[in-house]
Amino acid sequence: MRPIQKTLSFQAASATGVTTAQTPVNGVNLTINGTFASGGVATFYGATIVALTSTSNLSTVVFTVNGTDASGVTIYENVTGPNNTTVNTTKLFQTVTSVAVATVTVFTTETVSVGNPNSSSYGTGAWWPLDIYVPNQVTNISCNELAGAVTYSVEYTNEDPFDTTITQLAVAHPVAALTGATTSQTHFTTTLMRAVRVVTSGSGTLRVTVVQQSTA
Repeated sequence: MRPIQKTLSFQAASATGVTTAQTPVNGVNLTINGTFASGGVATFYGATIVALTSTSNLSTVVFTVNGTDASGVTIYENVTGPNNTTVNTTKLFQTVTSVAVATVTVFTTETVSVGNPNSSSYGTGAWWPLDIYVPNQVTNISCNELAGAVTYSVEYTNEDPFDTTITQLAVAHPVAALTGATTSQTHFTTTLMRAVRVVTSGSGTLRVTVVQQSTA
């Protein structure tokens, strides 16, 4: 198969990446106008947890975060509002298309902002399919730090990552240098892999090249 080469730009964490600080109103969606937003949709490099931050008590509010996951599948999650803190989704969102508000309380000065978490920003990239029929395959994976400070791990799965009826069994890449790496690395592996993806934290630019070869 042809080599896979991707140049990936990673966003820094931002508490206002999805929405700026806004006062929640019952039945009214928050306006998607954060630093990662365009045309009413906030897009992350890779699927990430979504953080809701407030210095007020919004624990009587239920926020519904709507969007898509790394495979483009529509997902949502209900989150109880923060009380002078940050609360996170458990699901990973590639995009956020709306944040709905349900509350019986009338707020006047209280605000909430939505973004990706400042203390633990991370992204999970989309799966890149490989050719499992290459005989006696050897796969070369190169990750080159081009700018910024990105910590990355390469993961693989032998499940079909595009079959949404199963749980993907992603496994950290067996080469330790590609797990939690912070510098440019190139490694070979003979492990059979159906697809690979990159999990990151930090911000910057990373170029990833995956080449499958046959020794037959």
